[in-house]
Amino acid sequence: MASRETRNGDRGGLQDRSAGRLGRAIGFIRERGPLEPLRLVRRHGIAESGRFVLRNVRHVVADRLARNWDRKYGVDTAGSIRLDSLDVVGPNRDKGNECVCTSPKSFRFIMKNLPSNLSDYTFIDIGSGKSRTLLLASHYPFRAVVGVEFARELVEIARRNVEQYRDPEQKCRAIFVVEADATTYDFPETPLLVYFYNPFSKDLFDIVLGNLVSSLERYPRGCFVVYGSSSHRAIDWARPAIRETGVFDELNVPPMPHFLDAVRTIDYAVFRYRRA
Repeated sequence: MASRETRNGDRGGLQDRSAGRLGRAIGFIRERGPLEPLRLVRRHGIAESGRFVLRNVRHVVADRLARNWDRKYGVDTAGSIRLDSLDVVGPNRDKGNECVCTSPKSFRFIMKNLPSNLSDYTFIDIGSGKSRTLLLASHYPFRAVVGVEFARELVEIARRNVEQYRDPEQKCRAIFVVEADATTYDFPETPLLVYFYNPFSKDLFDIVLGNLVSSLERYPRGCFVVYGSSSHRAIDWARPAIRETGVFDELNVPPMPHFLDAVRTIDYAVFRYRRA
């Protein structure tokens, strides 16, 4: 059963920044008075205030759709979970980003730009959070689907989700959640599709990317890397970092459209390992 939301937006003790957003806005007006929004418009200008409102409306709509998806499948994957109160493996808590899930429509769009025959490939989500992307990946014929997550509470939720999630369209039921710091994770010696949704800072990404390249050099095999980001402009440093390894070719992919079930539109890039 999905965790019950509390009045302060926490879900089962997790600090969820998405839950109760509309209620917090109403509480703000009650506390500051109905004229406070007008004062904020004067201070920040009509254009910026309009963008702020649209961002929050989009967030509320996407969050509602995410929770509807959870209710449909009896799982708990929605929300924007802060890491500062979680029990994590390793010393890198402060370098991780908050846990957010990839929207189903965004994920399907990305997968359309990858080969259809991936039956020999292992899908790996680095920073897999509460498992939404793992469940979405299970609808494709992967050899296995693996999530790597360093927050114990998220690992526990993800494993419950994997046990409970059932859909007749699933094509892969070999789904595993590994509790580990991504910088210490050993990639399996199978063909790989490695997925990053802006899980952590650049210095950690460089380490994980270096480990992946070393694994591919030891055991040459097929590999695709997908990097997506919807905040922090992480794609601006991730894309050149992957190029600079000298072993990946960037594929020409179309830009991500706007999807209602996505809090923000994802900027993404897809790379293919250039085997000798």
